[in-house]
Amino acid sequence: MNFKATTFFTAALIAAATLIVSPVSHAADREAAALTGVAFEKEAGRKYQHYEVFVASEADPQVGVIFAPREDLRNFEVLALTFRDANENGIFFDEKSLYKKDVLSKGQALVVKITFFGSIPNNGIAFEDKNGVRHKYTLSESGEDGSLILAEFK
Repeated sequence: MNFKATTFFTAALIAAATLIVSPVSHAADREAAALTGVAFEKEAGRKYQHYEVFVASEADPQVGVIFAPREDLRNFEVLALTFRDANENGIFFDEKSLYKKDVLSKGQALVVKITFFGSIPNNGIAFEDKNGVRHKYTLSESGEDGSLILAEFK
């Protein structure tokens, strides 16, 4: 697993307005780029006229994270993660599916209300790409600049 992260800025054309989302760091995995917009709701929410909301956590401080795919993502899930182990083969979590959508369609926005606890990720997402390969990512907030971090896990 490659933990070297690159930061990218991405833009999407949503409701005839250009949306520039927050910096997102992700593991060197092109499938993470299937998510056009991954941003905090406070930064991008007003740019989306229509979006679905899922409340994954009622705990404070609660933040909204927007997911807007650039291609259809099958079996999209929001995951609650519990750290299990870390070794030379990667980081391992027990996962519980909190939300599942058969297809999160291209351009469709989903706002997930979550809480970040500490430095070990407790939130994640999973989806299948167009080839049917399942990808799983932790979702956390950088302690350095506050950006969102997507990191692949097993």
